Amino acid sequence: MESWLSWSSLFWAATFATVACLSTIIILMYALAKSQNSQVPQWRSRNTPIHLLVVLGSGGHTAEMFSMLRRMKLDPSKFTHRTYVVSSGDNFSATKAVEFETTDLSKKLNTNEKPASTGSYSIVTVPRARRVHQSFLTAPFSTIQSFWSCLLVLRGLHPDQQSLISSRLRSPYPDIILTNGPATAVCVILAARLLRLWFFLCGVFSVGRGTRPGKPAPSDSQLRTIFVESWARVKTLSLSGKLLLPFADRFLVQWSGLEGKKAWPGMRETEYVGPLVD
Repeated sequence: MESWLSWSSLFWAATFATVACLSTIIILMYALAKSQNSQVPQWRSRNTPIHLLVVLGSGGHTAEMFSMLRRMKLDPSKFTHRTYVVSSGDNFSATKAVEFETTDLSKKLNTNEKPASTGSYSIVTVPRARRVHQSFLTAPFSTIQSFWSCLLVLRGLHPDQQSLISSRLRSPYPDIILTNGPATAVCVILAARLLRLWFFLCGVFSVGRGTRPGKPAPSDSQLRTIFVESWARVKTLSLSGKLLLPFADRFLVQWSGLEGKKAWPGMRETEYVGPLVD
């Protein structure tokens, strides 16, 4: 009898755990779809500052990113603050960010007919998600560390940005997050999705948002993510792209062979926009 009760209790406990897990997965998938497909306001008040966060990869990814920024003719008077996220040890990307700010944007300022301000910028260093040749056994721990640091960046709590966030920005959350991979981009976009998903669920269940005074929840137009697949990807998505396809608000591809891909029904498709690099 005791043995039967033990097996019966174990069966019901397993059944309850299974139902709870499936219900949680369904709720999270529904919330993810609703959050991703939420409507972004199509207008913004004139002269409203925009905080642009740019995730820099390394080597070719960084070169492609700054080629895109130059081609889009980034207006520093509109994007009044730029945050560049680089991985630890990536001095190349940090140097290129400084060159872009001090050379390209300053040149644009000098050629404007009306006086304008280049605004401000900051370079934030986060731990590398996975080092070259790092063991797959230790990679999850470094990835978690990088993910946590990215959460701090998006909330304006990273040590590298404290003074700027408190004195120059109206909100700690970036308005637009632009990236083209690789690993750090995954952490940043997933962190942005987690924050938006958290506030969405808080609104659904009408619970406190847990924000401190002066740290309001992000608006509908903030923490919006744009992932640009590398120009080198012609027929297949990169690993970062495959991971981020369900999570990025806009997924831009530069070759027609990648147009229309999506993670599952109901999610947004990749958008073919043609070459974005010079």
